[in-house]
Amino acid sequence: MATRPRLRGRTLLAGLLLVLLTGCGGSAIDDTNAYDRQVLGGGKALTVVAPEDRKPAAVVTGPDLAGTGTVTSSRPGQVVVLNVWASWCGPCRQEAPELNAASKDLADDAVFIGLNVREASPDPGRAFVRATEVPYAHIYDPDGTQLIRFSADLSPSAIPSTLIIDRQGRTAVRIAGTVSRTTLVQLVRDIAAEPR
Repeated sequence: MATRPRLRGRTLLAGLLLVLLTGCGGSAIDDTNAYDRQVLGGGKALTVVAPEDRKPAAVVTGPDLAGTGTVTSSRPGQVVVLNVWASWCGPCRQEAPELNAASKDLADDAVFIGLNVREASPDPGRAFVRATEVPYAHIYDPDGTQLIRFSADLSPSAIPSTLIIDRQGRTAVRIAGTVSRTTLVQLVRDIAAEPR
């Protein structure tokens, strides 16, 4: 009989902890990020770095997924949106239309680059780009060598994830998980409007 009060107490404690942990989650970008916050252990999905605290972003350069040459994230004087994705990633498929629309909205404000990771062959990534009609270039990074360069900013296991790099080549925003068109457009426009 002594186990019932103990069990009831544990159940009550577990429920209380669940309520507290739920209330302490990071700020959400939109409702779709609830999944990402759970997968990433409840960490913040979106981090905006104040200009005075920004550090130089890594530069990645690699073969174009389309097989037409080389793509680089080094774009002095331009805002860069770097999105990490893979064809097998469900949230990446969910996010693709949002990124496509944002890239068109922001054609005068930023350069978009995809970083296709963890694909044994470029073929699945190419099929993904064709099927989702992604309008910007992608670096093919099968073994994650380029992604590791961003280890100070992104978790290698956070797919999808997005970095916004300011005109001075510094990391301005880190997004772990999916992002909406509305949020991305607002963030990029704010960064593009900063004094040069």
